[in-house]
Amino acid sequence: MRSGRILYGGLAIASLAMLLFVAGFLCFRLGSALLAGLFYAVAGKVLLLAFVGLGLLGLFALAKALYRQLCGYFRRDVTEMRCWLALRNQVRDAGLRAAAEARQLRYRMQLQRGRLAAANHRKHLRQLWQAIDGELASVRNRLPAATYKSLRKSLRRHYKQADAAAMLALRNQLPCL
Repeated sequence: MRSGRILYGGLAIASLAMLLFVAGFLCFRLGSALLAGLFYAVAGKVLLLAFVGLGLLGLFALAKALYRQLCGYFRRDVTEMRCWLALRNQVRDAGLRAAAEARQLRYRMQLQRGRLAAANHRKHLRQLWQAIDGELASVRNRLPAATYKSLRKSLRRHYKQADAAAMLALRNQLPCL
């Protein structure tokens, strides 16, 4: 309420300065240069006084608002609330971090299982190829050369394609021992 009165007072002083400027202009138009100069000089000083007063009022209002905000910021209940919120955020962040680490660990384990399964598949495929190749070599004398080469070429192609079912089907084509 008090600062409102001061504001209105400053505006009234600024209005008075403007009236003095208008009075000086009218005196100048009427030919009284001495009186116009006096009005202009007084109006400039009054306007400067109004601006200084309004500036000081603004600084005072800023200082008062800053003081209120700082008092509110450092109140015990507000400080405790900020601490509680910070702890809550830390707990939430720790949970999110743990979940992200668990997801990453599951992903790595899945990759590792995939690699192990692929290596195991390659190993068994190689063993199957060696077994069928041995069987094919053992029946080589009983097969015509063209059939043997054809079967061996098919076996190699199926091995490169990692087609175990086709390799087993080829094995079934071999004559019994």
